[in-house]
Amino acid sequence: MKQAIGVDIGGGSIRVSLFNDKGEELNSNHKKTPDHLDNDSFLSVLIEAIQPLAKESMGIGVGSPGPLNNKTGVMLKSANMIGLNNLPIKSSLEAKFSLPVFYENDANCAALGEAIFGKYKHCESQLILTLGTGIGGGFVLNGHLYSGYLGNGIEIGHTTSVIGGALCGCGVKGCVESYFSTIGFLNRYFDKTNTKLTNAEVFFQLVKNGDPVAKDILEFGTRALAHAVRGAVHLLNPEAVVFVGGITKSYNLFGSALEKEIRSTIFPVLNDRLQIGPGGNLSGTLGAASLVFAKEKK
Repeated sequence: MKQAIGVDIGGGSIRVSLFNDKGEELNSNHKKTPDHLDNDSFLSVLIEAIQPLAKESMGIGVGSPGPLNNKTGVMLKSANMIGLNNLPIKSSLEAKFSLPVFYENDANCAALGEAIFGKYKHCESQLILTLGTGIGGGFVLNGHLYSGYLGNGIEIGHTTSVIGGALCGCGVKGCVESYFSTIGFLNRYFDKTNTKLTNAEVFFQLVKNGDPVAKDILEFGTRALAHAVRGAVHLLNPEAVVFVGGITKSYNLFGSALEKEIRSTIFPVLNDRLQIGPGGNLSGTLGAASLVFAKEKK
């Protein structure tokens, strides 16, 4: 049975797992990232995390936040990992382990993992949205990921929902991420109440408790997200739209309204086959390992 390593690089840690081609985790490792980051110290910890699993693998898939260059395998920089610049992930790991290395944005990895191993894997094409701190996206057709130029495609979170609206972290006003994401919910709540909430769980608890401001923010954000998805559905015609990420833990609070708004605004003919719903929220490491399994199928 074929086996592959998946590496999930986050702001505070590196998670590494070995999977078989059924998506079953066989072994794993975890390392905290250095407190004072530079390219050399980070690569040292990354290699140390992968080393125990490398002998059993046919390849290594790596996912991380961007911006990045998936062709050269370089992390250009990271807002959450200050000190890393033009980090040569692909060439460093290939030189160390003599294995093929595939590197993508973590949202693209999540999309590919869901498409290959998730509950909608039977569909011909899947548009996957990661709902968390921000909004990421990925599109998979017949098991192949469309990653866009240098891995920066399907950035649905940075499509415009409100012209001249709230300022997004990308520097442009009105992105859907400014209205439906952890950052969006917390910022909009602060705008209206001058109260700083600490996380999405607190926000959704306010919704459950009937807080009128939180309910209005979620309702508007849900409509904004629905129309961003509507645009993507009209462009891509996916067989499934799948939502993953931490915010989907509260899908019961917005999922029905989201699906209804999408279905009532897209072309009726597209509803004949379109499936919509939350995914399995597969691990980031399995999403990264999916890069290897997908390449093997080509």
